[in-house]
Amino acid sequence: MSDKQESDNAEVTQTESRVYQPAPAPTKKGGFVRHLKRFWWAYLLLFICGAVLVICLVIFVGVPRIAQSKINDAKLEIQGVNVLNAKPDSILLEINSTITTDGSIKANIDPFEGVMYLEDLPDHTPFLNVSFPATNGNKHQLVNISQEVQIQNPDAFNTFNIWFAANQTLRVTVEGRTKVKPSGLSRKWGVTFKKTITMNGLNLFNGTTVTNGKIALTAKKGQPNFSATADIPNASYFTLDIGNATFTNFIDDTTIGNLTIPNLLLVPGSNKVPISANLDQLAVINAVQSPKYCKTGVIPVKLQGAAVRNDDATLQYFLDGLAAHNQTVPMDIGSIIKSSLGTTLGCKSSSS
Repeated sequence: MSDKQESDNAEVTQTESRVYQPAPAPTKKGGFVRHLKRFWWAYLLLFICGAVLVICLVIFVGVPRIAQSKINDAKLEIQGVNVLNAKPDSILLEINSTITTDGSIKANIDPFEGVMYLEDLPDHTPFLNVSFPATNGNKHQLVNISQEVQIQNPDAFNTFNIWFAANQTLRVTVEGRTKVKPSGLSRKWGVTFKKTITMNGLNLFNGTTVTNGKIALTAKKGQPNFSATADIPNASYFTLDIGNATFTNFIDDTTIGNLTIPNLLLVPGSNKVPISANLDQLAVINAVQSPKYCKTGVIPVKLQGAAVRNDDATLQYFLDGLAAHNQTVPMDIGSIIKSSLGTTLGCKSSSS
């Protein structure tokens, strides 16, 4: 083969090599860029939908949870309660209280109807329905209530008064549904306001003392023959307009008469009030001379509520509270007899 033919074959071979060499494969990055340029609108729509979903979750799930959490963390403290103008089916209720929060969220809280019930009584039956005013999320705020409250469940209210009179402390829960409107948002969300408060009760007036006792031997039948001053402690922050209270008196298991406290208004702390009684003087003298009490003359007199009247109407809820348990008051009857009658009664001789 000649040199020319070899040269032609070589050129053909080289040409064929250029023609059939495969083209470089497209990179993944380049394909994605072209895909993004083509379908950018779909990705933008997906992003907007995702953003809207997140915002909706924050607003409709996160905000209510945060609002409820802040309500749960708020602290309710009661400084005073007045129960005035007491009637058989209603009372004038005045509550002075404060609500404390961390102040981190500004919000307005709607007024609401709340109920009050004994936390440690399993059925949680409301004994009062109370209207609470509008409040807010400020760090410290005063919440004062003054309203005529109808006693819608007399049995539950009577039970509350029994617990309140007998116990040193008791737990009362305030609960109601209301709505919260956070600052900057137009919508309101429902929340539950529920607070349990531990409060002092009357503790059966433990610590009551009687002074300035006087016995009248010349009193007419049916008229008081005993008078004194009672100092009644009220360990609670309740002011109670009870009215005219009458108690049956006992020495041990023997009835010795009735004691009356007129126009009884109990305020927190010490209450010095006049008392009068129509006593079985012979039964009292026999008790003072008995071996059990003759050495000291001090007799534990038991009192049990017999009647509570205000404006000629019976207040059953106060009466139930005072009648459910005996209140025991130590009285120095021996000294009262000595100061009133000028004589000392000693122990009876065994021969008498």
